[in-house]
Amino acid sequence: MNNRIYPAVFHREDDGSISVEFPDLPGCVTCGASLEEAFRMAKDALTLWLDGAEAPEATKLENVKVGNGDRAMLVEAGDGEDIVYFKNNEVLRMIEDGLVKKGYTKYQVAQILGVDRAYISRIAKGERVPSVDMAKRIGVLLDFDWRIFYENSAGGVL
Repeated sequence: MNNRIYPAVFHREDDGSISVEFPDLPGCVTCGASLEEAFRMAKDALTLWLDGAEAPEATKLENVKVGNGDRAMLVEAGDGEDIVYFKNNEVLRMIEDGLVKKGYTKYQVAQILGVDRAYISRIAKGERVPSVDMAKRIGVLLDFDWRIFYENSAGGVL
């Protein structure tokens, strides 16, 4: 099995959302409102987890244990080319101010948003631009205008 392809367990939560866990990759978890969104989020989470990490051997899909109603599927990580590195000091300041104002850690923000901690850390360090949906969710949670993620330092839109 390619070291960029891993099995993931998709589980329907009580609220209807789909949580995703990679049994071979500790802490690599995410979720989505639908199976399609959960699969896209799983691909992103896997890409971020593997970015700079030593890739462990993947369990064969047929050896993955799933609970009643759960589904195991293979997920392939992206090549990392879609990971955007940017440095907008205003974004970084807004995130830090929001964390302090709300009393959250990056880990707590990741839990609240249902995403991997590494994903939030990369956004907070300016190593990743979130999707529009995630930018809105972060902005609401940390009380700032989400559109700042898409402005360049000159005030124009990226």
